[in-house]
Amino acid sequence: MLMIVQVTLAQVTLNLALNNRPQPWLADWANPVNGQMIISYMPGPVLNDPSVKLRTSLLDERGNIIGSSNINSARIYTLRAGVNQFTIADALQLQNLTLQGNLHNLLQRTGRIAAGQYQLMVEVLNVGGDIVRARQTRLFFITSYQLPVLMQPANGSSLDARLAQNIITFRWTSLIPGSPDLPQYRVQVIEILPGQTPMQAFRGNRPLLDETSTSGSTQFIWRTNLPMLDSTANKQFIWTVQTLDSRGLPVPGMDMNIQGRSEPAIFSIVNQIGEMDKNRKNEDLIKP
Repeated sequence: MLMIVQVTLAQVTLNLALNNRPQPWLADWANPVNGQMIISYMPGPVLNDPSVKLRTSLLDERGNIIGSSNINSARIYTLRAGVNQFTIADALQLQNLTLQGNLHNLLQRTGRIAAGQYQLMVEVLNVGGDIVRARQTRLFFITSYQLPVLMQPANGSSLDARLAQNIITFRWTSLIPGSPDLPQYRVQVIEILPGQTPMQAFRGNRPLLDETSTSGSTQFIWRTNLPMLDSTANKQFIWTVQTLDSRGLPVPGMDMNIQGRSEPAIFSIVNQIGEMDKNRKNEDLIKP
């Protein structure tokens, strides 16, 4: 007589419900908007061990591993029978994740990784870290933003000192694509002193104006209160907009080093009446 014995092992299944465009600040991945990780556990009479560790790998768009967790220092989870819910932060294991080279430096400096396409792979292992009990990989994107373009005053424009002594209106385009939270735009205006290049002034001089517009607004009116018809007239200025997120931190463009600042523009304030009087005097001098 032949006896057939069926042995049922404990079963572990993993589901990563990851938002394909999660929040760019990796420390925020505990927020529900980024998704959740579900580990289902069905005990069996053999290998009935509810304790597991997670091994996390971050891969680039080509599938190359660019970050991985240390399985030896990974947290031990004791699963209960049925469904076990975790945050995406638990899946990421940010404090136990080592990134490579520039990616690590960027994360330490900004709290973000560079814009682009990535894959998150999570494996559920036994406590010894040598048996994979479940594995899943999910694709996600870190959004690349196009920073605002300065519109007014346009680069190279001249403003009439009689008008500029009261107000100067600054305008720019919106952040693209729009973010879930309204961005804040910080307007900075710097005077270009004699003998300085525009970028020397931009990097070294204290701004005459350094104010944040109303959240989401792409216009700022500067009530100057400067002696435009006197010492300020016929001088040059450089201005830019720094785009900030809801935390007040710079939104990254393609170049993370510019700290969310748009390409600056240069404008002049011109005392047109003074220039006309000066031209008349010069014409009188050359008359026979």
